[in-house]
Amino acid sequence: MKDYIQYLEEVLGLQKVMISDLNSKAEAEPVKTQFFSARGPFESPEMIHRELVFLNILTQAKESFFLPEVRDLFDKMKAAMKLRNIQVLELDCTVEDRSLLPSELAKFCESKVVVVFSSFPKDLGEMIFKGPGKWIETYSPAYLLEDAGAKKVVWNDLQKVMKELSL
Repeated sequence: MKDYIQYLEEVLGLQKVMISDLNSKAEAEPVKTQFFSARGPFESPEMIHRELVFLNILTQAKESFFLPEVRDLFDKMKAAMKLRNIQVLELDCTVEDRSLLPSELAKFCESKVVVVFSSFPKDLGEMIFKGPGKWIETYSPAYLLEDAGAKKVVWNDLQKVMKELSL
């Protein structure tokens, strides 16, 4: 819950956030992984099927997909990939343990390919089977705004995704 309030204040710019009637059970069991869409915390009551998932790991609020300067670059990246008629899901996430990320995502989403964006990618550029699909980790659009030299690396990684999806 604390991460959600921080998201509302830092990312969406709300001055003061007050949420009452917090569930004591939720406070007792901290959430280790949280997903966010452009509308805020993401929850899906049923399984979602997408061909491609863009998952952006947040370490700072300024890295969100949904900030205008990051969004602009991310939209250009997607346009270059020519993602016509491809079902895509875009999520920001906070995570304590990256090794749990595939199982956390698999609770509500199945996809052919997951692109994990991070300022500190672990398996940079490697297409790895995790769960029902393949995962590839590369630099985030926010990172590219600070280090334009990494754009070539990211483009090479996105071309691997395009090949996997036959684009």
